[in-house]
Parts: sequence; structure tokens; C-alpha cells
Amino acid sequence: MGQTLSRFFQSGTALLSAGNHKGVSEETRKKICMLFDILRANPRITVQRLEGLLSQIPKNENILVVHNEEGYNLLQKCVGINNLEMVRWILLRNPDLNRGACSFPLHIACLKGYEECVEELLRHGARIDVEARMCWPGPHSQNCEERGKYPTNSCFSEGQFNRSSDKLQSAIFYAMDGDEVQILQLLMGLKEEHSSSFSQKRPMLHVACERGAWNCFKFLLTVRSEEINMCYDEYYPVHHAVLHHTKFLNLLIANHAATTVVTATSQMTLLHMLFLMARKNAEDTLQTCRLLLDNGLRELINAPDSLGNTPLHGLIVRYALEEARYGYHHDNQPWNKWDMMHLVRFLLQNGARPSINQPGNSALAYVLRHVKDWEFRYDLLDMLLQGGGNPNIAGRDGSVPLMVCLVPLINKDPLYHFTHSMKVCYLNCVRILCKHGANPNCSSRSNLTPLHVLVFTASENIALSREEEKALNFEFIRNLLILLLQYGLDPNVGVSQRTPHIFQGIVEMVKNTRTPSDINDVYDLTLTLIQYGANPNVNIETSEPIPHHSQGNLYIRKTCNHVLGYYVLLISRKEEILTDPHQRFARILNLFYMCMEHYGLYNCLRLLFAQQSGMAPGKGSQILCNIIKDLYSKPRTLKQICRVSIYNSLNRKPGMFVGKLPLPNVLKDYLMNFEP
Repeated sequence: MGQTLSRFFQSGTALLSAGNHKGVSEETRKKICMLFDILRANPRITVQRLEGLLSQIPKNENILVVHNEEGYNLLQKCVGINNLEMVRWILLRNPDLNRGACSFPLHIACLKGYEECVEELLRHGARIDVEARMCWPGPHSQNCEERGKYPTNSCFSEGQFNRSSDKLQSAIFYAMDGDEVQILQLLMGLKEEHSSSFSQKRPMLHVACERGAWNCFKFLLTVRSEEINMCYDEYYPVHHAVLHHTKFLNLLIANHAATTVVTATSQMTLLHMLFLMARKNAEDTLQTCRLLLDNGLRELINAPDSLGNTPLHGLIVRYALEEARYGYHHDNQPWNKWDMMHLVRFLLQNGARPSINQPGNSALAYVLRHVKDWEFRYDLLDMLLQGGGNPNIAGRDGSVPLMVCLVPLINKDPLYHFTHSMKVCYLNCVRILCKHGANPNCSSRSNLTPLHVLVFTASENIALSREEEKALNFEFIRNLLILLLQYGLDPNVGVSQRTPHIFQGIVEMVKNTRTPSDINDVYDLTLTLIQYGANPNVNIETSEPIPHHSQGNLYIRKTCNHVLGYYVLLISRKEEILTDPHQRFARILNLFYMCMEHYGLYNCLRLLFAQQSGMAPGKGSQILCNIIKDLYSKPRTLKQICRVSIYNSLNRKPGMFVGKLPLPNVLKDYLMNFEP
């Protein structure tokens, strides 16, 4: 006996086949299939017209185990089409109405609002406290045990059906899903009989607000007024109401619902809920926002949630989500940038300006992190900065907005995807941040600085094989560098412990050059740094060994620590650069020759000439040795010496001041470009 019971309960299908759930004969199965076809052709056909076919179906067989091609039995089908006569005929066979995989007949009738059908099912033993999921009328959901047993028609996809919920629910919740107030009243009348089953359920007013069941909501508001300001599962009814039409909020406010309540854990106000969770178009969002501000939310317009996000931050995230919907089909059109600008302006005009500079969570950094459209980034940054935004307040990750803008250049490869207009908008975003006081010598929490970003990005791009793309990228990097230098970027601070000066990072790009023409990019960046304050006389410490001919295979440490000496050391190992017929590598030698101080320059050239003279003979090394010898043996002209003197008098920043001097353009170009 025990083994029999054990086998019985081991399988869930055994429960469904027990008692009156017996199988059917093949003949009966064919007749039930015929009934499905007839009902599909004529849903209103009567039992009288089917009498001949129905009388042939044996009463001792369970016809509900037969399903149509959609996966539903005859009772579910008849309830769904509201054929009350057929439902009564099936109920006379005493089926079990409270057992099945999904879509109980009572639940379907409650969802559709078929009151007579509901009463008939209740009279035959359907229980209102039994819970099940609702798959009808579409294909069975992923979590249903009937899933996969029946082929899905190509025109019968889940996208065509708006499921009430995939959760297990009782009949009263399906009545609210369908917004059937008559059914709700009927089921609530049976509450006392089934009071134990309702004691642990959530307040029904919350459910009506959550499902957007307007008729049920109005009814429950009169009979369940004590639930208006009741918190359940962290939410109040107004938190659900704000996600739907404003008539829900208006009616709750008229019935004295508190609008200043927040969720228990995330501390979200109704404005947070509106921006982050409501799927309203921009016009309805603005209308709801205005209603909330007029009814108590104005004092909470800058209130942060548990993550430090104010409603303004929530609005920025919401636009980022709307932006991601572009190009996809949705019921509501996604917001455009004009909608967003209008909403942001409305918040700022109604007291949200302090949210821009939320401590530890700058709204400016939020814009740069979440908004993808660079043109709109600029417009939104301009509005927030005009509203009092401080570009030196850090975001949630500890980085100021300028670093949030720059860091993606090294985290991924966006320059490949940047169009010309995107690069212009990017530079404009950096410019407007610096114009309003952003510190170009800032750093991230990990001590990453703008110089890190620029040096790394340049080093990565110099190795590109596509010359046109490389030229465009370096033009962008140089423009970005000039922009930051003009607003106070210090080019003489250490980039890292391994690279104590930016010049070292720039000349080390020689290691990644693929062709002699790549030296031109190194030259352009070097000239830019020299024009805006980088010290060409700086000494750098490196551990690079220098081969010396007289020592055979031994090595001695370099004695010339100037940047010029380090550059010569690097190019001496690149034979393809030294044998360039255009001698483009010599441009950087001449550049340092024209701007370094006299004593340091000639001391460095003397040491370099001595070192190169002792090198193993070779075509490239001989060319380099001759150029160094020529520079060392030829003193600078009086005009060139005067230029060095003026250069030092301008604090080594001709790019900042030469344009303001009352000099001819030819002389300005001479001072700026350090040509011989």
C-alpha cells in the first residue's frame, strides 16, 4: 500500500489523472476535436444543435484531457468564448474545476467579466482562493508545464497578447486585471466564507492601483478607504497610481492620500517613480509632474533616494532609456531631446537647481555617463551649467565630470566610431566644462589624469595601419590637448611613476611607430606641448641601457638625461626611421635645438656626439651621428637666440601670448613654430 501511494505522489501527472480524470478513447478524442472545429466556426452554437454529437460522448470519460492545437481544453475554450450553454453541459459531467496546469475556467471568466459564467462555475465548486497562472488566450508561458507540448502557430505569437501576469493568482486578482468591477463585488461578497484565504493577501486597493483598473479602483476607494495611506511591500497606493493616468492621482489626492511618502528601502519619492518607472510620453509626464509639485512634492524636489539620486538624476536616466529605444517599435513614441530639455527646464524653474550639485553625485557627470548623443550632451550641459552647475563636484564613482568625459577614450576605442560632428560636440563639451571652471589638472579616484588619457590614446593610435584614420584621430587628440592647455593644463606634472614627465610619454611613442611618417605625429604633439608651457630642458630618469662600442657587449647607463638624449636613444634602435630619405626624425632634433637653453643644449649634444661616435658603424647610425655633429658644431644664429629669450620671457607659452603681441604675422609664426 505504501509503495502504491509513493508511486502515486512521485508524478504530478498522477494527480491530474486520478479520480474522475480518466483517459478517453480515440473515438471520443475525434469527437472533441470536431467540437473544437465547430466552436471555432460558430462560437455561439447551442447545445440543441450539437445534441447529436454530444450524445455520442460517453459520460464516464474525462473530456478535459483533450486539448486543441493551442493547448487548451474544451471547458477553457467554451468559457473563453462565453458559450454558457456548452459550459453548463460540461459542468454536468462533474469536472474538477480547481485542478490544472494554468488558466482555470473561473479565472478566465473573471478576467473577461462573464458574470453568469462565474456564477455557474462557483455553483459547481470552483474555489476563489485557488491560485494559478494565466496563459490564455496566447501560447503557454515559459514557466507553464504545458509549454512546448503544442506547436505554436506562426500567427499566434506571444507578442499579440497582453498577459495579465505570469504569477500565480486567485480569481479576485484576475477580476482586477480585467477591471471587472461587477465580478469584484461578487467575489468580495464571498470573502467572509473564504476569509482565511484572504488574510495574507495584499491590500486590494494597492492591486487596483498597480494594475491600472480604474473601475475597480473607484469602487475599492469607497469600501477600502483605510488602505489609502497603507504601506504594503514598501509601496503606498500613490506609488502605483503615479505610473498610470493622472485621474488615479487626482482621485487619491481628493481622498486625502499623502503625496510626500517614500518607499521604505530605496527612499524614492513619487517624482522618482514618475521618471524612473512610469512609461508615459513626455506630455503626460510633464502633466503628472506639475500635478505632484502642486500637491506637496515641491519641498521634495531635491530629495535623494538611497543611492543619492534626486528626481533630476532620475530624469536623466529616463532619457537615456528613452534614447535606447530609438529605431524600435513601441506603443509610445520615445522622447526626443526637445521633450527632455523642456522637462529639465521645468524642474530647474521649480526649484531643482540644488540637485545639479548633489554632493558626491554630480548631475553633470550623470549626463556625460548616460546620455549618448554628443550634441544633446552639450545642450544639456549648457543648461545645467547656466543653472549653477559646478564642474568640479565629483560623480558617484569619485570622478569629476571632465574625467567622466575623457576616460572612455582609454576604456574603449570610440575614435573609430566618432564622426566629425561627434568630435566637434565632444570638444565643445570639454570646452564648456573648462569655461565654467573645470580643473584640467583633476584626477579620478584611481589617480588617472587628463595627461594619462591623452598620452595613452596617442600611443594606441600611432600604431594604426590606416593612415587616413590615424591622421584624423591625431588631429582630434591634438585639438583636445590644445584645448586643455589653453585652460590651464600643466604639462610639467608627472604622468605616472614610470613616466615622470609627459615628454617621456610622447617620445616613447617612437617605439610604436610603423613607418617613418609616424614621426610627424610625434612632432606635432611635441611642438604643441612646447608652445603651451612644457619645459624642453627637463631631465628625466630612465633605466634604458646605452650600447657603447668600446665596451663590446657591455652596457653603461646614459649620462645625458635630457628629453633630447632619450629621443636619440630611442630612434637609434629604429633603423627604418634613421634611413628615411626625408629624414623626418630630424625635425624633432631641430625643434629641441631651437628652444632649449644654451648650456643644457650643447652639453647634451656633446654627450650625444661622443656616444654616437662610439657606436658600431652602420648606415642609420652614421646619418644620426652626422646630424648631431652638424648641430653641435654650428651655433645658433642671433635671431634664433633672441627667439629663445622671448620664449623664456613668455614663460615658455607662446601659444597663449604671442597672438596678443603687436607683431607682424610673419614674426608671430616664427615665434610659434620654431622653424630655422
